[in-house]
Amino acid sequence: MSIAGRTTTLSGVALFAALLLPVAAAVAPKAAADDSAPGVTTLALFEHDTQQTSLHLGPVTPGAGDQLLFAGDVFDHPGGTKLGHTAGQCTNLSGNATAGDILCSLTFVLDGGQISTQVLADRAALFNGQTVPISIVSGTGAYSDARGDGTIQLPNQTDGNVVLNVITR
Repeated sequence: MSIAGRTTTLSGVALFAALLLPVAAAVAPKAAADDSAPGVTTLALFEHDTQQTSLHLGPVTPGAGDQLLFAGDVFDHPGGTKLGHTAGQCTNLSGNATAGDILCSLTFVLDGGQISTQVLADRAALFNGQTVPISIVSGTGAYSDARGDGTIQLPNQTDGNVVLNVITR
């Protein structure tokens, strides 16, 4: 066979393979669902502080190092069913009353376990009612392998609306 004939034959084989590949993929057996795939549970929580303490540790208040310690009850919505309780702390890392970074850790104690969260946010955004992203960093009990993300929004100085997208497994 000449080189010209071989090129034509190879081109024909390549064209046939290119046309056949999508058909073969369409009729190939599908993989079974992965039973170990993570599940996502979305929790919408309302947190109401029953205790708060502010610690002013620097020469300027609010300033770097100042802390807010808080604890309260967790409900499914304002005035709703109590689901557990919460406690946490926020530490100013930089800035002043109008801007700067604040780091907050908040743990929810719910039926079956705990979910620990953390957020690094602009202080003014967090305490002026803006919705900011939050991270799930760990858990215990039913939430022992929890991870994920969500949002937190503080409509006032004692309440919080929290949505957690809890990934388990």
